[in-house]
Amino acid sequence: MLDLLKTRPRLLAAIIVAVVFGTVAVVSLVNRSDDETAASSAPTSSPATTLSSQVSVSPPSSTANTAPLDPAGYQKLLTDIGASITPAVQRLGQATTATALRDAGTALNDAINQAVRQLDAAMPPDAVRAANRDLLTSLDAVGASALPEVIAPTFDNKLCGGLSATSVLSRNQAVAGLRDSLAKLATADPAHPYRLGPLFPDPQPEPNRGLANETVITGAGGGKNTISVKNISGTDQAVTLADGRRSVFTVYVKAGATASASGIADGTYTAYSTGGFDWDAATGRFTRDCSFSKFGVPASMKDNGYTYTNLELTVRKIDPAALPSGLFPEQSAVEPADYPR
Repeated sequence: MLDLLKTRPRLLAAIIVAVVFGTVAVVSLVNRSDDETAASSAPTSSPATTLSSQVSVSPPSSTANTAPLDPAGYQKLLTDIGASITPAVQRLGQATTATALRDAGTALNDAINQAVRQLDAAMPPDAVRAANRDLLTSLDAVGASALPEVIAPTFDNKLCGGLSATSVLSRNQAVAGLRDSLAKLATADPAHPYRLGPLFPDPQPEPNRGLANETVITGAGGGKNTISVKNISGTDQAVTLADGRRSVFTVYVKAGATASASGIADGTYTAYSTGGFDWDAATGRFTRDCSFSKFGVPASMKDNGYTYTNLELTVRKIDPAALPSGLFPEQSAVEPADYPR
């Protein structure tokens, strides 16, 4: 992370602008542990329109070696660069939380910084000097304008899963420019079709996966008790009954719908709900606009042989500042790490 601050001030500036005018004012990235993000806020006088408008891309001044690389040496350099960037892109796509996305984005930025330095220090074969410079410029632009589009939204859970993050990155104009640079490099010398990449995935539409209303995700068949959930939050929700930190029963409720489900075992549970867009069934989380909350009243479920418990909940849009009130109080926001699994 320290390298991020030293080598890419434009990435930091773009993140500052993007986050200050989002829902969370985060102005600077600093060294932190996996569970902590240090931030400071500062006023600004004029809002930004786009991330790309906040940066001007100019690659580093060339510090080339005196002796040019031969074709085999230049291809090895490209192969090494690909071996550094590709795993970082894959790590981004596999992230399941906003924190993991932020860490993966930082690692990808570091890999791109290193690639820019390597390309700038090298003297490629004469036939591909122009293509090499074009590649260097394109990689620098990806780090300066594309990565902030992935990193900045993680601070307020606008991006919180890998597929949505890679979708954003795949449609970025700087990444499109990098694809063009890679294509030029491959044809610059007919005798040596140099390869690097593709590094980033082809353009992907914004994912919007989901489940049918009333789908029981976990816990069916444990008992006769039931749950009825009205969802007025504006996004799909997965409502969970938990015993401590352990998820016992989870039902999926579409935005604006009411869902009923049965098969809940006797017990006293805490009700939680997570909402958002694009449900990733493999991870049990949404990947965009994620919210995490819990209800303040314990849910006691009891089947005595003649009657059973039906728990009724209304899931509302979360106000982190709202105070619990009423029989089933408004949810209070919880950290993703505190959500039962």
